[in-house]
Amino acid sequence: MTELKMLREIEERQALEFAARRQVLSFDAYIALFVASPRRQLRTAPEYIRDCMLHFGTTTIERPGVTETRYRLFDCPWQDGKDRVVGQEGVQQTLFRLLQNFIRERRVTRLLMLHGPNGSAKSSLIECLGMGLENYSTTDEGAVYRFNWVFPTSKVSKKPLGFGDTRRESLQSFAFLGDDDVDARVPADLRDHPILLIPREDRRALIQQLTDSGQLTGRLGANEPVAEYFLDGDLSPRSRAIYDALMNAYHGDMQRVLQHVQVARFTYSRRYRQGLVTIEPQMHVDAGIRQVTMDTSMASLPPSLRHLSLFEPIGDLVDANRGIVHYNDLLKRPIDAFKYLLATCEKGTVALSNAILHLDTVMLATSNEAHLTAFKEYADFASFKGRMDLVRMPYLVDFGTERCIYDEHLRAASLDGRVVPHATLVLALWAVLTRLKRPRPEVHDPRVREILARLTPFEKAELYGTGKIPRHASADEGRELVAAIPALLDEGADAPGAEGLTGASPREMKQVLLNVLQDPEHWGLSPLGVLTELREHVKLRSVYEYLQQKPDDAYFGHEGFIDEIHAHWLDIVDSELHLAMGLVDEHRYEELFARYLLHVSYLQKNEKVYNEKTKTYEAPDASLMQELEQIWVVQGPVDRFRGDLVSRVGAWRVEHPGDPIPWRQLFPKLISTLEEDYYTKQKARVTRQLNDCLAVLQSDKQSDKAGVRDDAAGLLAAMSASDIARARETLAQFQAVNAYPAEALSETLVELRKRRY
Repeated sequence: MTELKMLREIEERQALEFAARRQVLSFDAYIALFVASPRRQLRTAPEYIRDCMLHFGTTTIERPGVTETRYRLFDCPWQDGKDRVVGQEGVQQTLFRLLQNFIRERRVTRLLMLHGPNGSAKSSLIECLGMGLENYSTTDEGAVYRFNWVFPTSKVSKKPLGFGDTRRESLQSFAFLGDDDVDARVPADLRDHPILLIPREDRRALIQQLTDSGQLTGRLGANEPVAEYFLDGDLSPRSRAIYDALMNAYHGDMQRVLQHVQVARFTYSRRYRQGLVTIEPQMHVDAGIRQVTMDTSMASLPPSLRHLSLFEPIGDLVDANRGIVHYNDLLKRPIDAFKYLLATCEKGTVALSNAILHLDTVMLATSNEAHLTAFKEYADFASFKGRMDLVRMPYLVDFGTERCIYDEHLRAASLDGRVVPHATLVLALWAVLTRLKRPRPEVHDPRVREILARLTPFEKAELYGTGKIPRHASADEGRELVAAIPALLDEGADAPGAEGLTGASPREMKQVLLNVLQDPEHWGLSPLGVLTELREHVKLRSVYEYLQQKPDDAYFGHEGFIDEIHAHWLDIVDSELHLAMGLVDEHRYEELFARYLLHVSYLQKNEKVYNEKTKTYEAPDASLMQELEQIWVVQGPVDRFRGDLVSRVGAWRVEHPGDPIPWRQLFPKLISTLEEDYYTKQKARVTRQLNDCLAVLQSDKQSDKAGVRDDAAGLLAAMSASDIARARETLAQFQAVNAYPAEALSETLVELRKRRY
């Protein structure tokens, strides 16, 4: 049957993959693998996580005033970006640096605590890291091994090993025996590394030999120190008891002891708690121990082991060994419930009633700001702080990156087809505005103090998001302001209530999106629907703590932000409409400014300008210069104004020889003034064409209804054929370039006419 043939093919493929992955090895075979790639095998948990982050590669993120490294692991490439962490590159870099510190110290010495407001992606980042480890451990580079003790049946143990099998490794090990030939198979209880089976002094000598030969070159190209786990570590208590008992039974014949070792590859798994464990803030101890020799399933152990009191450690820390343990909301637990972490973080050990467990685990924790602030008042906080690295994880303050959170949320829910342009921008901008704090000019460079004192929340959001400088800033102030962005982002980072630690949570904003989609007054997810829902949201002061903040100048004026964003959205739509009408080329103003400056420079040099059209040299155009200067309302001597502009361009050319001049960046205020003047002069024309477009839309809408075609025709009766054609062309261009759904066009343009025309 075709189905059975397919099944046989799957079975054959799985068998080949199992062999290729070297899933089960004898100890001899593992040592050969170890010597062939010792650095890949000699990796503790922090080294393995570090290599996992590097495995997926990095990319450089350029933002205004800031250049950061993003680790592609957090883009979840194994599942096409689903569940990826948006932004937080600074936290990624800090995490990588702290792992590097553990590697240099040769052991994990501290707990890493991510702290920030609810919804800042703390747990999401750790979960993403865990998914990366799961994926990495399935690759050849990420292969990681543990071992089991194998005890054959009495009939097998009396026979020569191999049973005619020609494989050399089968002749030396019980590792490949089937279940029928095995009485007991005992896993190493802490997922022990196989190299720990070699006695400590011999292990050290082997590692030193590999180091001297240059075979232990690290991932970053240097001979990194070998961790204490491999140099001084030992087997877990149960494995040590079994090893010693077998050595006694075999009178010191180590080769016969290692015949009982089956080296097995394992993969990290959150679902099955293989090296990845999340501990919720419940009330119980995270590790324990139980006796296994009283278990009837262990009755088949060899006589040499039956006299032993074997204990098996159990619990979250045991399951997480050689990987990551995540204490979710650690500080919600009573402090006495995690005091043991003082010793565990520093020494990597957990004391149980019958044994001390030595762990190779990276310990991560999360906490919100309220619990961390309360914890800092605890008498023993200093003791904990010395054993913790606090990693601040605030909300995003770049509205462009924040917008990606909502876009991806809608895409994952298959709702992106009902999104009107700029809807998520409106929401992201408002969310970011709620998080911004008034700058403290006194802590910054004197050159930017004055401009910082005048910086409004909206201007600060645009500075962070796009690098746009305020219109009231000069070019010099603008350059200094962009250069000060890193200092602004770090301002008061360690103080309570620092920027990004309060404000609207992405979780709450996602709920706003879902509410808008259920609003019958607006089609789909529209900017107007978002603005309407935000006006309802800000009324819930008793529910959301950040809405209770007292305004600080214009900052924390959450209701006022809605009106400001409404106007900003209308500016965007207005600009889109102008472009669709063909009234303006976005480069026209820069070209006009460049032409103005050309004539000014020739006038200062008392030279003539070459006219391309007439092919003659002419005097600088005085009327052009005067017209633009009247638009700008130049204050003071005109010659000084002109000279200052020429000097700025000259200074820029010295620093950027051969590069095209970014007129809009150098002179944003002057070029914006030209745009506004043009819009004012074109207002009557835009009004007429906008009304024509709305008439066509209304006509088309009514034409779709049975029995009203005569009324629809009447709407266009007063328009000429050329007006109708131009209106349809404008609508088609507006819809095509900006991807507006047809159902949202009318609402958008009606709002624009209502507010602006």
